[in-house]
Amino acid sequence: MPVYTLTTVTLLSELLLALRENNLDGFKHLLSLGLQELGLDVLDELTRYFLVSLLSEAEADRMVAWYWGLSL
Repeated sequence: MPVYTLTTVTLLSELLLALRENNLDGFKHLLSLGLQELGLDVLDELTRYFLVSLLSEAEADRMVAWYWGLSL
């Protein structure tokens, strides 16, 4: 497996775990690392198409609330 693919899969797993643990600081830190390592295009595709499809409805709602600075 190429390192690029392994990095992407690892980031996706860690983002999902941070969401499930309700760890906002960890999630933001992982997004920052993802931007540095993979770039905006890859991170956007990763979160938009893969991460959201793996979330339950409650987790997706919490993710949107975080974006708006709310806590559910």
